[in-house]
Amino acid sequence: MQRKTDRKNLQGEETRIRILEETMRLVISHGYSGTTLSMVRRATGVSASSIYWHFTDKESLIAAALEHAYRTQASRLPNWLDTPPGRVRRDDLYAELIRSPQAGASMDYWRVGLQLAISRPQDPIPARDRFLQIRNESVEWLARWWERTLPEDMEQKSRASIVLGQLTVGIRESEVLNLHESRRLEAKRLNLLIAACLDEIANRTVEIAIEHRLDAAPVRPLQDAKSSPEGSREAFVRAAKDVIMELGYDGVTIARACEKAGLPASSLYWFFKDKDELISTVIEEARRRWASTSQLSHLRPDDGDWSDHVRSYIHPAIVGSESGGVLALGLLLLLQQSDRVYEGRRELELVIQDAYEVTVRWFQEMLSPMSEENERGELARYFTECLFRLLESSLLSRQVDDRPGDPELLADLISTALYRVAKRIQDGTAVLDPIGYPGTSFGHRD
Repeated sequence: MQRKTDRKNLQGEETRIRILEETMRLVISHGYSGTTLSMVRRATGVSASSIYWHFTDKESLIAAALEHAYRTQASRLPNWLDTPPGRVRRDDLYAELIRSPQAGASMDYWRVGLQLAISRPQDPIPARDRFLQIRNESVEWLARWWERTLPEDMEQKSRASIVLGQLTVGIRESEVLNLHESRRLEAKRLNLLIAACLDEIANRTVEIAIEHRLDAAPVRPLQDAKSSPEGSREAFVRAAKDVIMELGYDGVTIARACEKAGLPASSLYWFFKDKDELISTVIEEARRRWASTSQLSHLRPDDGDWSDHVRSYIHPAIVGSESGGVLALGLLLLLQQSDRVYEGRRELELVIQDAYEVTVRWFQEMLSPMSEENERGELARYFTECLFRLLESSLLSRQVDDRPGDPELLADLISTALYRVAKRIQDGTAVLDPIGYPGTSFGHRD
């Protein structure tokens, strides 16, 4: 017969888990700032005293909810390190990528964590700190997987592994930006291509490490200058940006914007009808700045090597020289699910989708003219998707990681890998065909 104490402990743990899961659901729907303990109490039917019995405050509760969501998912997924290395690394990569969780409800907690990670709060937020620890664990775990695949005598193996781990985590994170619904491709073929590119990125990393340092201090993202604004309107816009970077879009209030600007609410209402119009102004600026980024050159080189074109496109995007501090505001917007900023998010998505279609046409022009037009069109779409995933990975890493990769290095790795894989596919030594996998080498013809 079960002892009364055991039953009480079990019921207490069940209550704790219910509180954690409902809290995560609320944060996903309402954001960190918009979630309150009273909302948790109503959603769970648990008394306030019971919530405080388990958690000291809202901050510790949300941190624990993130931890619980991560540990629960991790317990259900295979560990990359548990699988012994196979004969061909890109086969192993494909096998792991295809088993990774896809964007959806199971990854919504990671979206919340990224919002907190990209923000720059003045005071520590336990949930943000905990997510960064969890994310660093993921990078280090994947770095160990990569390290065992690199040459034993490689001098910069540790740093190379971290760079590759960051890119791999970022590839998975690009899913939660949720930009891919309108450009959905066949998952197995896409993962085959991503695996091939990551494998070639690792090869290129080994080549570069022979003559160059991989730990060059990267240029940090440019932030908007703190010079004196031209007028009160600009002061309020700048103040709203600062609040967004600290607390997210859901954290913007008239009182906070006025406090940051050092101006009264009456001045704000002279320029903006309400808080929503102020936020819309910030979003519109982010959209315009993202839309002004450089385009790929449409001139196909005589030797067919278009990697320099891609490199010159990627580098300024990673450095952030065009978008400055607006880069983080844009990423936060893409991660946002609040109805209040939906239209602004949609406008930014349309800008990115337009750039995507332009890039598809560019790849069609760059790929070998010996290929059939239909084949070039299909390959162009897959390579564009792969480029955007790798670029999104680099942009997220740049905003979140303590030691993001050197932009020049990342631009070289991504552009070289894309070109080499495309060349192999077009000369017939590699194919994007998941049929028969596993058991045969990835897309390789002897």
